[in-house]
Amino acid sequence: MKGARRLLPVSRPLVPPWDLAVVLEGLKGPPFEPLVGADLKHVSLKTVLLLALASAKRVSDIHALSVHPSCAQLFPGDVRMILRPNPAFVPKVVGSCSPIDLVAFAASPGGRGSHALCPVRAVRTYMDRTGGFRRSDQLFFSWANPHKGKPVTKQRLSHWVVEAIALAYTCQGLQPPVGLRAHSTRGLAASWALFRGVSVQDICAAASWSSPLTFVRFYMLDVSAPCVARAVLMS
Repeated sequence: MKGARRLLPVSRPLVPPWDLAVVLEGLKGPPFEPLVGADLKHVSLKTVLLLALASAKRVSDIHALSVHPSCAQLFPGDVRMILRPNPAFVPKVVGSCSPIDLVAFAASPGGRGSHALCPVRAVRTYMDRTGGFRRSDQLFFSWANPHKGKPVTKQRLSHWVVEAIALAYTCQGLQPPVGLRAHSTRGLAASWALFRGVSVQDICAAASWSSPLTFVRFYMLDVSAPCVARAVLMS
């Protein structure tokens, strides 16, 4: 098998499949903001995408998150939030599903800064706006009739992530990349975290990877090149 892998090495893209800066900029404005007055569909899309990026978790892990008091913990002042999956959830790698620990971003005038990308704010707003017709403890559920209030499937949640990325492009008059996949958020989030100085051990713990080799071999992307080019050309 080692010989076969040397002769036929695994081929994967080394550059990000979509631009994180473009998507984040799109999430700061209409139709996603202002969050309180936005359509529930767009609130749902933004919340699940921010959670995927902030945690680097699999869609199945996010799908299993629960709003039960034993699983969702919000600290006073909304400064921090801890989300856990339903205890009955069996992750892909048994024993690897760690809680999602989120720290709130500071507010900024006009709501166009990092506060507009705060996952704690997004999840709290989503929970407040959906509490009246929620039919289960699962965090994410359908907003549309006839399934309004019912839990969504993992496949539907993946569609939400892809739709959120595409909409972040189109709302700025840009053409979204072809072949978007929900799973791409894991590699992109982890690679940017590494580039910003987060240790490989912390990244693997957050993403539920048992070994740094998994990240390096299958998920790590080169996110440094665009930053270098931008730094030089805009200096």
